[in-house]
Amino acid sequence: MPDDQGVQPAAAYSVPQGSLSFRELWSLLVRRRRLVAAIEAGLLGVCLLYCLLAPKKYEASARVEMRTSPVSALSPDANSSASSSLSTLSALSAPVALETLASVFRSDQLAWRVIVQDRLYAQPAFKSNFDRRFVHFDPAKPDPVAQSWLLARFHARLRVQALPRTLILEIRFRSRDAALAAAVVNGLIQAYGEQESETRRAATGEDSGWLTAQLADLKTRVDHNQQKMEDFQRAHGMMAPSRAASDGPSGSSEHNAALLEIDELGRQMVTATSERILAEAEFRAASQGDPEQVASSDPRLMASSGEFPLALLQQLRAHRSELEQERAQLSTEHGPNFPRVVEIGHQLQDLDIQRKAEDTKLVAHFRSAWQTAATREQMVRKSLEAATAEGLKLNLAETQYGLMRQEADASHDLYTRVQERVEEAGLMAGIDGSKIAVIDPARQPIQPAAPKPFLYLAVTFFVGFWIALCVALLAETVAKSSHRATVLSSLILLVFLLPVRSEAQAPTPSTSGLPTGVAHVIPRPETREAPNPKLAPLVWDNPLAATSSTIPGIPVPASSTLMPARIGPNDFLDISEVHTPEFHSSVRVSAAGTVILPMINEIHVGGLTEVEAAHVIEAELVARGMLLHPLVSVLVTSYAGQDVSVLGEVSRPGVYPYTLHHRLLDLLSAASGLSPTAGRLVNIYHRDDPKTPHPFVLDPSGSDASVEHNPELLPGDTVQVSHAGLVYVIGAVVRPGGFPVDPAQGLTVVQALSLAWGTSQNAGTRSALLIREQKGGRTLTTLNLKRMLRGQDPDQPVHDRDILYVPDSATRSIVNRTVESALQSTIGVAIYSGLVYSQRY
Repeated sequence: MPDDQGVQPAAAYSVPQGSLSFRELWSLLVRRRRLVAAIEAGLLGVCLLYCLLAPKKYEASARVEMRTSPVSALSPDANSSASSSLSTLSALSAPVALETLASVFRSDQLAWRVIVQDRLYAQPAFKSNFDRRFVHFDPAKPDPVAQSWLLARFHARLRVQALPRTLILEIRFRSRDAALAAAVVNGLIQAYGEQESETRRAATGEDSGWLTAQLADLKTRVDHNQQKMEDFQRAHGMMAPSRAASDGPSGSSEHNAALLEIDELGRQMVTATSERILAEAEFRAASQGDPEQVASSDPRLMASSGEFPLALLQQLRAHRSELEQERAQLSTEHGPNFPRVVEIGHQLQDLDIQRKAEDTKLVAHFRSAWQTAATREQMVRKSLEAATAEGLKLNLAETQYGLMRQEADASHDLYTRVQERVEEAGLMAGIDGSKIAVIDPARQPIQPAAPKPFLYLAVTFFVGFWIALCVALLAETVAKSSHRATVLSSLILLVFLLPVRSEAQAPTPSTSGLPTGVAHVIPRPETREAPNPKLAPLVWDNPLAATSSTIPGIPVPASSTLMPARIGPNDFLDISEVHTPEFHSSVRVSAAGTVILPMINEIHVGGLTEVEAAHVIEAELVARGMLLHPLVSVLVTSYAGQDVSVLGEVSRPGVYPYTLHHRLLDLLSAASGLSPTAGRLVNIYHRDDPKTPHPFVLDPSGSDASVEHNPELLPGDTVQVSHAGLVYVIGAVVRPGGFPVDPAQGLTVVQALSLAWGTSQNAGTRSALLIREQKGGRTLTTLNLKRMLRGQDPDQPVHDRDILYVPDSATRSIVNRTVESALQSTIGVAIYSGLVYSQRY
C-alpha cells in the first residue's frame, strides 16, 4: 500500500487499466440489439427508398488538349523564332494557362451561346418549371432574371477540371437525358472554337485599320526626309549619290581630297618648323661663339658656300697660320724686336680685324636665314589652319548628311515592313489554328451516374452503425444512471451540441519517428530557433541579459563603469609624439616593466594605464629638455597573459582578451550569452589558485548587477558556467521531451507540464507518475494532475533526471474516437446528400 505521500516501490506499482473494454461494448450492443437493428433498418430503408424514387442522371464527358505548337505549316508562327520558345513557355506556365482555359469554358458567354444554340430552355430534361416561371421569354431579348436562372442551372450541371500533370481539360455535363448531356458538351467545345475565330478576325480587322493609318503617316515622313536630304545637298554643294551606293558617304571624294591636302600641309609645317628651329639655334650659337665653327659644322652651309663667305674666312685663317709660324721662327732666330717680326704682328692685327668683320657678316647671314625660316613657317601655318577649318566644315556636313541618310533609310525600311504586314494580315486572318484540340468528343452515356444504390447503402450502413452505437450508449446512461455512463452521455451531448471544442489543443509536433512516450534529444544550440528576447527572462536563458543597457526600462548599474587595463610585461606598445614623427616607436615591455625609447632611453611603464604612461613619458621629455610642450600617445596593441577563459554552457566558449570590460557579465556577453541548457551557478578559478572554485549565482531578474552577482575578474581567470539539469515529460502530452531545470531556481510539476504544452485530450490526469532516481533505487509517486492544476493539491518540485509520465485513458480514447468517427461519417453523408439533392433539383 502506498504511504501518505503516495510514494511506493516500483515493483509494487501497476498502471490502472481503462474502465470500458471492448467486451463491455459488445455486451452493450447485444443488450441493445433491437434498438441498433431498428436504427440500421430505418436508415437503410430511407436510403433504398431514395435510390428507387430519385430520377436517373447521365453524365457525358469530353477531353480537349491545350496546344503548345502551331497546327498547320501555313501558320504565321510556324517558321518564326517565336514557335521554338512557345513550347517552353507553355510548359513553364502550364498550370496558369490551363486554369485560364478552364475559366473560359466556365464563362457565362459560352454558356449562353450553348443555351441559345441548343435551345436548352425548351428541353424537358433541362428546363424544369421554366415555362411556368417565364411565360414571355424571348432568346433575342432575354429577361435578366430568366437569363440568370438559366445560367445558374447550366453551371450547376457543368464540371470543367484539368487532369494532373497534363495539358488536358475534362469537360463534364450531367442531365436526365443522355443525348442532351453529350450534345451540350460538344456544343460547348464548338462554341469555344467559333468564339475564338470571331475574336481573332475582329482583332485582325482592328489591327489592319490601325496599321493602314500608320502607313500613311510613314509615307509622309519618308517623303519629307527625302526632300530634306536634297535641300541639304544643294546648300552644301554635295553630289547626290546613286541609290545603289546610298549606304556609303555621299561626298567621299571631296572628303578624301581635303584630308590629303591637310596631310601635305601638315608635313610642310613640320619641315618648316624644323628649319626655323635649326636656323634659330645656329644664329644663337654663332652670335655667342665662333660663327666660322658653327658654319663648318653644318654640311648644308658648307655645300652652299655662295651665300656664306666661308672661303675668305678659310683663306684668312690659313694666311694667319703662316704668319704666326714665320713670326715664331724669326723671333727664335732674331728676337722679338726684329723688324720683320714687328711687321708680321701688324699684319696679324689687320687679319684679326678682317676676320671680325667677316664673322659679323656671317652672323648677319645666320639671322637672315632664321627670319626667312620663321616667315615660311607662319605662311605654312596659316595655310594649314585654313585647310583644317575647311575640312572640319566638310566633315560636319558629311556627318549630318550621314545621320539624315540613316533616318531616311530607317523610315523607308519601316514603311516597307508595315506595308508587307498589312498585305499579309488579310491573308493570314483565317489561317491561325485553334488553341485546343479535341481528343475524345462526348458520347452518349449508357450507364447512369446517379444514384448508386450499393455505394449509398454501404455508406448508410456504416454511418447508421455509429449513430446506433451512440444512441445505445445514451440509452444505457439513462437506464443505469451510473457515473461512467453519465460521463459518456455528457461527452456525446457536448460533441453534438458544440462542434467547435472550447479547449483547443496545439498540433502535436513531429518527434522524429520516436514512439510515443520516448523523450526526444534536445537539439544543439546552433540548430535550435533563437528565443524571443522580449519573452525570455532577462538573465536566465537570455543571452542578451548581460547587455541590459540596451534594453529600455532597465537602468545601467553604477558598478559597470569601465576600468582601464594595466600595462604588464611582454605587452606590445605603440608610442608616438605629435610634434616629433621620429619619436614614434613600437616596443615590447620587458620583464622589469621598462621600455627603451628615442631621446629618453629607458623608462618604466609597468603597472600603469595608457594615459598614465603617456603622462610619465611627457614629464621625462620635459625634464630632459627635449620638448617644452610634448603630446604623447600610448596604445597597447597586444596584451600578453591577460586573457580570460570562458567555458561551460555558453554560446561561444573560448579565450577572450582582458581589456576595458572585465566583469563577469561583460565576458558572458562577449561569449554571446548563455546556452539554453545553462544554469545560474558560475564558478571562477583564479590563476594563482586554479583548483579552488569561487561560486557566484547570476541574478535571474537581470536588474541586479552588484558584486555578488557580477564580480570583477582578474587576468588569467577561468569562468565555468554550470550545466542545468533535465526533467523528462513523456506520455500523453502535446510535446514530450526533456526540459532544463536550474538547481538554484528549481522547477515544479505544473511548470514542467506547461513546458510540454499541457496534456493531450486522451490523458489520464488522475494517475500520473513521477519517477525519481535515488541512491536506494527508483521510486514512483502517483500524482493527481487534475487536482494539482486546480490548486486542490500542492505542487511538487522536480529534480534533475526526474521523469514525469502521463498515461493514456482507455475510456477517453474509445469515446473520442467513436464520436469523431460518427461525426465524420455523418458530415460526409450530409454533404454528399446535399450535392445529390442540388443536382436533382
